[in-house]
Amino acid sequence: MNQKLQARAFERVASILKPGEQPITATRALVGSFSASRLGTAVTQGLIQAAGGATGAALTRTKKQFVVVTDQRLIFLPQTFFGGPGTGVLGEVAREHVALAEAKIGLVSLVRVAFGNAGDGISLTFPRVDKKNAEALAAALAPVPTA
Repeated sequence: MNQKLQARAFERVASILKPGEQPITATRALVGSFSASRLGTAVTQGLIQAAGGATGAALTRTKKQFVVVTDQRLIFLPQTFFGGPGTGVLGEVAREHVALAEAKIGLVSLVRVAFGNAGDGISLTFPRVDKKNAEALAAALAPVPTA
């Protein structure tokens, strides 16, 4: 993604960052909901049309969004008409309640993120031009291996 857009997204959230909180990556994505099974973070096949839960439902009201990943949380911003980060926060989720459920990188990339243990989550879809953004987001959300 254009580094200017990422820098602009970081600027948009700078005023709401907690002391010591550091932004890691920011990207635009199409947001949808899904239902997840947390048994080994296996994803239930098929997207659901109804709300997957309170958090996922709230975040999927606006499809085109900017997702900012920090070391403490995920912050969701609206996307402007020209694809940049908008003003105002649509929602946020603490990192301890977020798990990477699935990442499929290809012509159209898909990253699924599970929230907590309730089976609630979102799917983030990226067009081909944003493939590197999908990879960066998946890498930022991947669990840290324990030695």
